[in-house]
Parts: sequence; structure tokens; C-alpha cells
Amino acid sequence: MGLIYDWILFEGGIIVSWWLLVTLAGVAVFPLCTRLLSGLPDKGYVLSRTVGLLVVGYVFWILGVLGFLRNNPGSIAFAWFVVLVGSWTLYFALPGERINWREWWQENRAIIITAELLFVVLLFSWALVRASHPSLVATEKPMELAFISAVQRSEAFPPNDPWMSGYAISYYHFGYIIAASLSTLSGIDSPVGFNMMIALLFALTGLNTLGVVYNLIRSSAMRGIAAPRGAAVSVGLLGSVFVILLGNFQVPFIEVPYQSGIQNEAYYDFWDVQDRFDSPTRVPAEEDTVNVLGMPVLDPGQWSFWWWFRASRVINDRELTELTADGMVQGQSVGANVINEFPQFSFLLADVHPHVLALPFTVLAIGLALNILLTWRPPTRAETFFYGLAAGGLMFLNVWDGPIYVVVLIGAEGLRRVMVGRRLTVDDVWRLALFGGVLTALAFALYLPFFISFRSQASGIIPTLQYATSFTQFFIMFGPFILLLVPYLIVEALRGPMNWRAGATAAFSIFLLLAGVMILLTAVGSLVPEFRQTVLRFVEARGGFDNVIPLILARRVTDGLTTLLLLIALGIVVARLVPGPGKQQETTNPLNYSASTGFALFMVACAAGITLVPEFVYLRDNFGVRINTIFKFYYQGWVMFAIASAYAVYAMLLNWDFSNAITRAVQLPTLVIVLLLGLLYPSLGIHNRVYIESGRASNPQLQDFTLDGGPSLVSQDDYDAIMCLDQLVEGDDVVIAEAIGPAYRNQFGRVGVLTGMPIILGWEGHQRQWRGSTYNMVAGTRRDDVERLYNDTFWDSVTPIVERYDIDYIFYGTTERFGTGEVDPFNPAGEDKFIENLEVVCQHGESLFYRVTPRALEIAGADISD
Repeated sequence: MGLIYDWILFEGGIIVSWWLLVTLAGVAVFPLCTRLLSGLPDKGYVLSRTVGLLVVGYVFWILGVLGFLRNNPGSIAFAWFVVLVGSWTLYFALPGERINWREWWQENRAIIITAELLFVVLLFSWALVRASHPSLVATEKPMELAFISAVQRSEAFPPNDPWMSGYAISYYHFGYIIAASLSTLSGIDSPVGFNMMIALLFALTGLNTLGVVYNLIRSSAMRGIAAPRGAAVSVGLLGSVFVILLGNFQVPFIEVPYQSGIQNEAYYDFWDVQDRFDSPTRVPAEEDTVNVLGMPVLDPGQWSFWWWFRASRVINDRELTELTADGMVQGQSVGANVINEFPQFSFLLADVHPHVLALPFTVLAIGLALNILLTWRPPTRAETFFYGLAAGGLMFLNVWDGPIYVVVLIGAEGLRRVMVGRRLTVDDVWRLALFGGVLTALAFALYLPFFISFRSQASGIIPTLQYATSFTQFFIMFGPFILLLVPYLIVEALRGPMNWRAGATAAFSIFLLLAGVMILLTAVGSLVPEFRQTVLRFVEARGGFDNVIPLILARRVTDGLTTLLLLIALGIVVARLVPGPGKQQETTNPLNYSASTGFALFMVACAAGITLVPEFVYLRDNFGVRINTIFKFYYQGWVMFAIASAYAVYAMLLNWDFSNAITRAVQLPTLVIVLLLGLLYPSLGIHNRVYIESGRASNPQLQDFTLDGGPSLVSQDDYDAIMCLDQLVEGDDVVIAEAIGPAYRNQFGRVGVLTGMPIILGWEGHQRQWRGSTYNMVAGTRRDDVERLYNDTFWDSVTPIVERYDIDYIFYGTTERFGTGEVDPFNPAGEDKFIENLEVVCQHGESLFYRVTPRALEIAGADISD
């Protein structure tokens, strides 16, 4: 406890400053929220912090891109002031009734107090988790830190690319602008800001989920009587647990048996998840115990390194090879493992990647969709503009999410039209198309500077011919929600009325549409040479369609349960939501379900639909398999399933218009099982990260708590030299030369990562992904030029390289001097030319920077002329 107390005294002010800054952003926009989110019972209060970050961040960015603001604390504060004035102006200017603040407080004080306490608890608790193990080594943390550092250092927007000198960032970087802005205002360096951003995302996502579920339940009554506040708050907190804390079933069903060695090979064959095919060979440790059943249980502290990481790799795509005796299609696992992250894994891993940066904003988008439904009228122009701003912001945060939530917003408006008693007419369809077109146009127009410069590796859609997701693996991924939602859907189906014809037609139509697209893309791939190699390479390698079609059909049969059950879920939802034949076309709701029930079912349909898509098509990228499509679609499916599951718990346990002794007898033990099994992951995972990986378990005094993960990235000499240069150089008009090496290695790109100063070239693989077809033109001969810069022994020979890239400093650190396990050190004789001609600055140990001076270039020019 003493270490934690010391940490609070030392860095507690940083947490307070971030709490205050984000709260002030929410204060700035809340008057506007009361007008634009008037359908929500709390008038958007709980969501207001995220709305504030979105709007303030947008104003700061767009004014910076247009040249009206520089990137400094004063400009960020000015953007906040503009939003505050604009918010109050629109509060009084927009038509409609303004709220009675006294009545609003009396009605919402329970959720206000709960929200404030929850935000503080979540922010502090995850900041403590990160402070206990602040390391920024491994995965893509160096890349993400480089972006935050670059935004903080850049004097204007768009920010410089820290790993490609002379160019701006070619990646969705709105989240890094928000992170850098908060870091700048709170006066902290980017490594500290990195870990604070993880804590903030954890807190905001949990807070927003509380708000969405609370508003959903408060609007659930059928007879005009709002649901009890206590129930709404309690289930809202449960929804937060589902989204940000709950783990999938990898730990109880796979990891515990695997690490303990208590199951045989047939057990792992049944699940067939990645890298868990048989138990590891172990020598029992003294700490091993035996449980009451007499089975050996290994101490989690002795489990294999990063065991918790395997929970994000349970979907095991296998290539088509041959039919076995039992009709199964056997094949090798694909080289690029499919990713199936979920929020708790993301927070535990602590990558500030775009899908995590966007997470609070995706929950916000679900809140906006709920607002559309609860206003019971078409969106106003102001509301539509705001929805377009949010949708465009999602694209700027994480391009994948924008189209998904545009469809969700359109679907919510379609559900509203159904619920006011009108089956969708041709006019309704046209108005929905117009609404979607306006949202899309606004999203692109408001963020046009980003879209103009954005490049991507994505290059079309590929049919999913080889792969089908086994239901056993789908259950491992979404099991907690399947257990909660299946009984809920059954009860809803029994309650009725059910329009089974509409449900069956919808499910069959969705199947035909997706299958038709898959077949059409296959046909195009066979006819167009440009796509043939990508789409049909595996067909040709196996002797053509005559040999492959039986394998494809066999896989669809053996692994088709996932597709079938998702289609059934979609059919049930449509059958429940759509009025049957003979319903009167009334202006009031003719259905026997509330708006909240309709929205919860809509969330089930959205989640089922988005997880169904990769069974038929996936996005073409550099990997060539559906690794990223499942990753991004399942991630949103988790959030939607979680919110719907929270409502299912309320409906079956606490909603007296719906629940009874039978529903409570089913759902209560199910909820207990889900929590016991699902919370194993964060319980064991957090313990592993905080105590085992940090070394605290073996030596509690090993290190102090700190949010600064910068020193973990490089050697101490490298770190001290780089930090010296960071203090020495002002502004962003500088270029650094350092060694170029493989991606995912923190020994490369270090100066760009820690300072944001542009280096000549960082991780090449990532630059290829970000810049797509333009990479070769942009990168040119940079790699070869850097090799020559260091290895050549003559200063006059490398001067053209220095001038070509306008190099100001040349770094000679641990990597350049000693190499790594994968890259050899540079020619030691090549350093002599720097010693003889350049000035040494920021030397610590053997790590130092050589400064290129005008005199050195003049001397080289004289040598060349001679």
C-alpha cells in the first residue's frame, strides 16, 4: 500500500487533470445534448463526456487543418470555449421545449451520482492497473505511441508522420489527436498520456454503457410508467460489466484444462481453437494443488507466458485439404491467425489502437440510435447533422466502424417507423435511403480533409469459400451472451404475436443475398485476371472446382450451425418486430412490446447480422484472409450482444410486465454462471499482468508504480539520449536518421516513437498498410539510403543522402552499434566520418546523436568540387 500511496502523491494529479478536462468537455456540450438527445430520459447526461470529446476534438482539428489554429494548449482551450458558446447558443436557438433544470435533477439525480462515481472509480482503477505494469513493449504499442508523440510535437495539422519524414500521417488518427490534446493540456509526455488514454477509454466505455442501458430500461414500460430507477441503474452497471470486464469462455473451457493438463486430445479436437490442440508437457511444481474432485490444478502464476492472449485467437480457420472418413474437411490452420478481440482483452493488452480508441464512440452511436427511436418522430435537421458528425468521427477514429453505425442509425429510424404502426411503405424506404444518404454525405463532407489524404491497403471484397466458423469456436467467443439471449428470444417468441412469414422471408432473403454476393464475387474472380489469383488461387492449387466444390459443401454442412443459428436469430427478431397481416395502420404503437424491447431485439439482429457477414465475404487486405474482417465485426458484435444481454437480464428478472417465476428460475442461475465463468478472465488476467509479468509476485519492492512506460522501450542509454534530444529540439521541422528494421520490434523507430520527430523510415510493413498502392512511390530508396548513410566510410559520399532527406540528426544508439538478433550492427568504420565531420550532442554512454551542421555540408561540397 505504501507504493500505491506514493504513486498517488506523485502522479495522482495527472488522473485528476484528465478527469477534470474530460468533465469540462462534457459540461461544454451538455446544454446541446439536452436538445439533440431529448429522447433519452437523462437527456444525454451520461453520454455527454464522450460527446464533448467528439465535438471539441472536431472543432480543434478542423480549425487546425484550415489554418485558423496552431497545435498548442491555447488553441485547444479556445476550441473548448467555442464549443461552450456554441452549445449554449444552440440551446436557446433551436426550436422545441427547453428542459426544466430543477425537474431534470430530481428525476435523474440517481443516475447522475452513479455516473460520476463510476467514472472516477473506473478511471482511477485502470490507471492503477497500468501504473503497476506500464510497459509499452510488444504488439503495436510503439506505433501508437509514435502517433501520439507526433501529434503532440506537430505545430500544425495534419500531423507529421513520425515514421516517414516529409509526409503527414496516412492513417485514421482522430483518436490520437484527442489523446495528444489531453496530454498537452495536462502537461505530460506521450508515454504517460498513452497509459492514461487506456484508463480513459476503459472509464468512458463503461460510463457510456451505463448510460445506454439505463436509458433503455427507463423507457421499457408499456403503460407509460417508467421502470424503477434502482433497477435501471443496477442493470446499467451490469451492462458495463458485460462490455468492459467480461471475458469470453476461453479460460474456463480451454485454458484451465490446457494449462492444468486435465483433458485428453479428443477434448481439444472438439473445440479446435488455435494453438490449443493438446496439453503441454509439464513437471508438476510444488505449488500445484489438487481440488476437491481430485484433479490437478496448476497455479495460474505458473501458466505459460501470455496465456491470456490466446482468448483473442479462438477462431481457427483451416484451409480445404481433404474429406476424412467421417465427412469432415481437414486442413492446415491459415498462417495469419484470425483475431477475435473483445474489450477486456484490449484493455488488458493495453494497445491504444483505433478500434479501442473508437470504443466509447461506438457505444455513443448506439445511444444515438436509441435516441432516434425514443423521440418518436423523424430526426430534425440539427439532429441529423449531429448524427453525421458522429458517423464521420467514427470513420476518422476507425474507418471500419463508420459504415457499421450508419447502418445502425438507419435501422433505428426504420424500427421507429415500424413502431408507430406503419409497415414500411415505398415512401418509407425512400425516406430511409435519403436519411442514409444525408448521413453519409455529412460524414464525408465534415471530415473531407482526412478522406482526401487517406490511403488504405483495402482493395475489394473476397468471397468466403474456404472458411466457415465452427459453432464450438463461436460459442467460446460469444458464449456468455448466447446463454443469456437464447432463453430471452424463446420467451419473446412465445409471447408473440409473431409474424413468422416475415421472419422466415427475412432470414431466407438475407441468406440468398449473402450467398448470391459470394457466388457473384467468385464468378467475377474467375473471369477477371486481376482478381483470379486472389479469389481462386486455392481452387487452382487443388485441381479446379470439380475437386473443391465437394469440400466447400462439406464444410458448409459440418460447420454450418453458426450460420443457421444466426439466421434463426434474425428471423425471430423480424417476426417479433414486424406487425403481422391485418394490423391497423395507426399513429400509435399497435404492438405489444415497448420501444426498449424493440431496440434490444434490434441490437440482437445487428450483432447477428454483423457476425454473419464474414461467413460469406470478407475485406481484401494485405493478409489475404478474413483476419481483420472477423476482428472488426466481432468486436462490434460483442458490444451489441452485451447491451442486448443486459436488457434480457432485466426483462426476465426484474420487469414485472414480462418476467415470472419460470423466467426468473431460468435467467438467474444462467446469469450467475455467466458471471462466474466470464469474470475468470479479468480476475486471472489482471493478476497475471499486475503481479506476475511485472515481477511484483517474486519481489514486491521490484519497482515503483508509474504511468511512464517510456523507459521500457529502449536501453537506458538510448532513452536518456533520446529524451535529451527531445528537450533540445523545439518544433517539428527536423528529420532524424536511425536504423530501419522489422515491424513489431521496439528497437526500431525509437526516436519517432518517443519524441514524435520524423525519422526517414519506420516499420515498413505498417507503412505499406497505411499507404497502400502509393507506398513504393513515397518510400523510394529510403531503406538502401539509410544503410549506405551508416555503412559508407566517406562523408562526401553520403552528403547527397543527408541533403535529399534534409537530415538534421543522426542517431547512433544500441541498435546501430550492436545490432539485434535479427539485424546486424552497422559497419564500425562508417562512424568515423561522423566523428570527423559532425558535432556530438546528447551523449549518454555509447548512445549519442550527431548534429548535421551547415559547415559540415559546406566541407563536403568543397570535397566534391575538388
